[in-house]
Amino acid sequence: MTTDSEPVMVKAFAVVEIILKENRPLALPELAELLGRPKQTVHRTVRQLEAAGFLAREPGRNRYGIGPRLSSVAGDVLEWCVRYTPRHISLTRLVAEVGETCNIGIIDGDAVKYLDRVESDFPLRAQLHPGSRVPLYATGLGKLFLAHLVSRTRRRILDNLDLARFTDNTITDLVALEAELKSIRKRGYAVNNQEFHDGIISVAVPIYRGERVIAGLAMHAPLARLSIDQAAAHVPALNRYAEGFAADFAWENEGNEENADGE
Repeated sequence: MTTDSEPVMVKAFAVVEIILKENRPLALPELAELLGRPKQTVHRTVRQLEAAGFLAREPGRNRYGIGPRLSSVAGDVLEWCVRYTPRHISLTRLVAEVGETCNIGIIDGDAVKYLDRVESDFPLRAQLHPGSRVPLYATGLGKLFLAHLVSRTRRRILDNLDLARFTDNTITDLVALEAELKSIRKRGYAVNNQEFHDGIISVAVPIYRGERVIAGLAMHAPLARLSIDQAAAHVPALNRYAEGFAADFAWENEGNEENADGE
C-alpha cells in the first residue's frame, strides 16, 4: 500500500510495479484499489506517466500498460546490469581470446533470448543486444537447445513452429531439421551456416548443470572473416568458458523444458 506522503517518483514506480506484477493492463479503479491510494491521485500519476511515454493506454479503453519509452529503458537497464557482472567480464575475456562476438542465451518459449553479449572490435558484425529474441530453428543456440530437449517436448515445439525462410540456407524441412539436431547431439556443438543472416555464421556449445542444458554460449562472425572450420576450432575455448559460466545459472530455467533423453 502506498501513501500520499510518498515522493512523486515513488508513486510513479509503484504504478509501474503493480502493472508488471499483475501482468496485464489495468484500469484506474483497479490501480487505485491495488495501490490503496485515492483514485484522483492515481489518475494524476498515470496521466503524467502516459504523457512521458512510460505508460500507454489501450485504444478505446481506459486501461494502462507499459509504454514504449519504459520498454526502451528496461532494455537499457538490462544491458547496463549485465555489463558489470562477473559473467560479463568473463565473456569479455573470451571475446578477447577468440577475437569474435560471443553471447549467452537461454530458451524462451519458441525463441532464444540473449542474456549477455559482447561485441568484437571489428566494424563488420551482427549487432544484437541482451533481451533480443531470435528463432530456435535458424540459429546455433536455438538448434542447440532443440537438440537437447526430450523428444516429446522437441516434437511439440517443432509442430508449432512456422519454419519461415530467412536465407537460402535456412532449414525449413522438419526431417532435415531433425537430422541436423541429431548431428548436434553427436558432435556436442551446433553450427549456424548463414541460416538467419546472410554472411553470418556461428558455433554454440551447451552450458550444463549436471546433465541438463540450462543455457548456451555462442560465437558469431562474418563468413568473410571466418570459415565454419575456423569457427569450430574455437569450440574447446567455448567449452572451457561454458564450464565456468555454469555456476552462474543455478537459478536459471528452474521448471523449464526437460533436457535431451540421449537419443
